[in-house]
Amino acid sequence: MPLRNHRARPLPTHVVRLKIWQAVGFIVLVCCSLISLAIWGSWNSLQYQLREKEVALSNLAQTLSSQVQATIKQADTVLLWLAAEVEAEGMKTQHAPHLQGLLHTQVDQLKQLKALIIIGEDGRPLLSSVADMPANVNYADRDYFIHHREHADTAPYIGHSIRSRSSGVWVMTVTRRINHPDGRFAGVVLASIALEHFLSLYRSIDVGSNGAISLIAADATMLVRRPFVEADIGKSIASGPLFTELLPKAPFGTGTVRSVVDGVERLASYRRVDDYPLVIFVAVDRHESLASWRKEAAFSAALTVFLLLMLGALGYRQVRLIRRQNSVQGELLLAQEQLLDMNLALRSQALEDGLTGLANRRLLDQFLQDELGRAKRDHLVVGLLMIDIDHFKHFNDTYGHLLGDECLKAIGALIKDNIRRPGDLASRYGGEEFAVVLPGTDLTGAFVVAEQIRQAVAEVAIHGENRSPIRVTVSIGVSALRPLQDDTPEMLIQAADQALYAAKEHGRNRTVMAS
Repeated sequence: MPLRNHRARPLPTHVVRLKIWQAVGFIVLVCCSLISLAIWGSWNSLQYQLREKEVALSNLAQTLSSQVQATIKQADTVLLWLAAEVEAEGMKTQHAPHLQGLLHTQVDQLKQLKALIIIGEDGRPLLSSVADMPANVNYADRDYFIHHREHADTAPYIGHSIRSRSSGVWVMTVTRRINHPDGRFAGVVLASIALEHFLSLYRSIDVGSNGAISLIAADATMLVRRPFVEADIGKSIASGPLFTELLPKAPFGTGTVRSVVDGVERLASYRRVDDYPLVIFVAVDRHESLASWRKEAAFSAALTVFLLLMLGALGYRQVRLIRRQNSVQGELLLAQEQLLDMNLALRSQALEDGLTGLANRRLLDQFLQDELGRAKRDHLVVGLLMIDIDHFKHFNDTYGHLLGDECLKAIGALIKDNIRRPGDLASRYGGEEFAVVLPGTDLTGAFVVAEQIRQAVAEVAIHGENRSPIRVTVSIGVSALRPLQDDTPEMLIQAADQALYAAKEHGRNRTVMAS
C-alpha cells in the first residue's frame, strides 16, 4: 500500500530519549568489547610468548645435556681404558714411560681434559699428565678417593667441583677405581675437566643479562654456574624448587621458579643427563624475557584508548544526530524500519537453512571461496569437515520424516555448539550432510574438532513422542589445504568427501583424515 504524504511530525520525547539511551548503550557495549578483546589478546600473546620461551629453553637444555653427557663419556672412556691398562700391567718400571706418554697424548687430544692422574692406594699420585706437579701432594682426603676406597664397584664417580691441587684451577673430577688382582683397592684413575670448558660454552649462549645456566649434581650440589661466582660452587640447592617440586615429578620439564641462589624469578627448563647423576638447568629472567610482550601490550593499550576516544566522539556525534532527527516523519521512519526488516528477512532466507538454522549451501560456497582466497594471500591453511548421519534413510523410513527433521535440527545444534571460534562456519550441505569450515586450522586441529562433534552426537539421544530414546551416529571426513594459486574449493571438498566415504566403508561412526 503506498505511503500517505502528510506534514512531518517530530518524534515523541520519550522515543528520542530511548534512542539516545540505545546509542549510548551500544557505544558502551562496543567499548567494553574492545577492552575485553584487548585484554584477551594480551593474555593470549603472553601465553604464546611464555610457551615459545619454554620450548626454546627445553631444546637448549636437551642440547646442553647431550654436550655434558658426551664430554663426560669421553673422559670416562679414557679412564676405563687406563684402569684396564694399570690393572693388567701394573705400575712396573718398564711400563711407566708408556703410560706417561699415553696420559699426555689423551690430554692433548681431548681439550676438555685438564689432567689425567693415576693415584696409588695411599693417595699419592703415581703418574700424572701435569708437568709441574707440586711435591708431597696427597689425594686421600678427596671425596672421590674415599668413595672408591669404601666401594668395591668399578662404576665411574662424578665428584663435586674442586680447586685442583696440581693446577690451582676449578675442575670437575671423573674417577674410576683400580683393583689389585685379588680385588683389593689399588688406587684411582682421575680425569679432571676444567669448569672453564663448560663456562666458555655457557657464555656464548644468549640467556639475557640476568639468565643462568647451571650443571648440578644429583645430590643438589652446584658444580658449575653461569654467571660464575666462586661462592656458589659447592652450594647445596636441595631446598630450591628444582629439587622439591620439579625433579620429583619428571626427569625433564619446564616451569617458573625463584632461584635459591640469587632470589630471581626465572622461566626455567631442566633435564637429567643420560647415564650420569647430573642435572642441567637453563633459565631466563621472567621479567626480562617478556620485555617485547610488554611493549606489544602497551601499544595495544594505547591503540585501544585511541579507539575508545574515537568511539566516544562518534557517540557524541550520534546523540546530536538523533536529536536533529526529531523532525523526521514518523511514517518515513516506519517505512525504513519495515524495509530493514524485510532486507534482514530476505538475507536470512537467502543464506540460512530454514530447518537447522545453520548456513545454507549458498553461504557455504561463498564463505569457502573467500577463505581460500584469504589463505592464498596470507599463506594460511583451511580445514573442512564433511559430516554425514549414518543410516539416515533407514531412520526416516523407520521413525518418519517429522522425527527425521528433529534429528537434523538436533545434530545441527550439536555441530554449532562444538565450534566455538567466531571465524568458523557450520552449514547444512544437503539432505543429511553437513559441512564445517575451519579457517586457519590444520589437519590435526580439524580432526580434534571432528572427534568432539562425533562424540557429542554419539552421546545424545533423539526423543520422539511416546518413543524410547533413539541414538544416532555420524561419519566425518576431514581435509585441510594450504592452497596454491590454482587450488579451488572443489579440491578441498573432494578430499573431505573421499575421507567421508572411507569412514563409511570402514564401519561408520568414525572420523577419517584425508591422505
